[in-house]
Amino acid sequence: MFRNRTNVNRWLSLGTLILGLSAACRSAGHQSKPIAKGSPLTTAQVELKRGDIGAAEKIVWDALSSNPDDELALTLLGTIRAKQERYAEAEALFRRSLQLNPKAIEARKDLAAVLVSEDKNGEAADAYRDLLALAPHDLHIRTELARLYMEQRKCIEAMTLIEGIPSTTLSSEVISLKAACLAALGRSSEAAFLISQTQILSTLNRALSRNPNSVSTLLSISRVHASQHQHKQSMTALQRARTIDPDSLPVLRALIVESMESRQVGVALRFAGELQKKSAENMDDKYLVSAVMLQGEKYDVAAEQLEEYVAKRPEDAKGALGLGIAYLAEGKYVDARKWLERSLELDPNLLEAHYELGMLARKENKISEALQRFETVLQRQPNNPKALLGIGTLYLEEGQFEKAEAALQGSQKADTSEPETEYQLSLLFTRMGRREEAQQHMTRFRQLKQARDNELTSRDEQSKPM
Repeated sequence: MFRNRTNVNRWLSLGTLILGLSAACRSAGHQSKPIAKGSPLTTAQVELKRGDIGAAEKIVWDALSSNPDDELALTLLGTIRAKQERYAEAEALFRRSLQLNPKAIEARKDLAAVLVSEDKNGEAADAYRDLLALAPHDLHIRTELARLYMEQRKCIEAMTLIEGIPSTTLSSEVISLKAACLAALGRSSEAAFLISQTQILSTLNRALSRNPNSVSTLLSISRVHASQHQHKQSMTALQRARTIDPDSLPVLRALIVESMESRQVGVALRFAGELQKKSAENMDDKYLVSAVMLQGEKYDVAAEQLEEYVAKRPEDAKGALGLGIAYLAEGKYVDARKWLERSLELDPNLLEAHYELGMLARKENKISEALQRFETVLQRQPNNPKALLGIGTLYLEEGQFEKAEAALQGSQKADTSEPETEYQLSLLFTRMGRREEAQQHMTRFRQLKQARDNELTSRDEQSKPM
């Protein structure tokens, strides 16, 4: 929908130009290590910002005449030389400053930027790699190193660095660089989509500046951010829209979805309760509410919503699946089986239904059926953590320790946050006489269980009406 193939090459070329210009600007605008307030060097910084390089240089030379090993003065003089495009002298000054203080990250940044200005890209890349080891969360360092990798045609290395930047902090420069990386790796359609989304967002922001109270514009901005997995920014736009129009159902629905995407289940539950009251007859809203209630373990409410939903939409496989899950959680096994099997009649590819039927069969002590159901899932999804946990637990109960260990460790590898897996591994190793490993897994179980309990407590607090 948002693709615009005709403008891709133009935007990629523009992105490359922007990156080149930004690098040149940075080489002429280094920032040195903070200087103590009230010192002459503070005055030199002020003069430098005003553009009076001569006055700044005089103050710096006065400081160096008193102390030739003044690290801060050397760094500031290096900054002045960089502004004067006397890069070889700037490089020497920054290197001398680093001899005096090897841990000065800002001086290292300035040195790396000067090396770029001198077209010493290999040395600059080495400098930025060293910097990244010292400051792994510095986005400027990560971006500059990625840019240098692109110039060296190391596209995979560049993309790895860019993907380490949180999507919520992607600047226009990094977006352009990411698009160039994607194109170089043969992923042109992804590059086009990224650039087109950026164009759309820019257009929407201009529209919003003209009409700051446009709920439809804010909704569109939210959708663009959501498509780029920028859920925090999406939520910000939606909350602003909700302030403008508290009764907007489209905004409320979007808030529910984004709350779930950002794992704020308690917030989603609160919004879902509100939607349930405001849109009691809309079947799509009933399904959305029930999905949130299932996730939030409010099974009675979910069942009530889904009973009405499947009555109106009897051919909806996922509605039948949801109702079966709700009944299973409530211990209504006969009803659960009816609806889970019905969901498979409607859609034989619903692996989740096979998994839930496996859990039901286990509760009914139908071991052979449970094993068969879990195996059906694993044939299609060999690393499904829930199915591996289910079948591993059954193997443990049946005394098949080798199979149990393989399945449970596979589940642990696929999902390291599930406390039940750790508990079952602890039981397994206890029965196998491997007590040290059993204790390790029991300790891990307690840690994860505590974290899960804290999350549920927080969820309950978030779900309370404000």
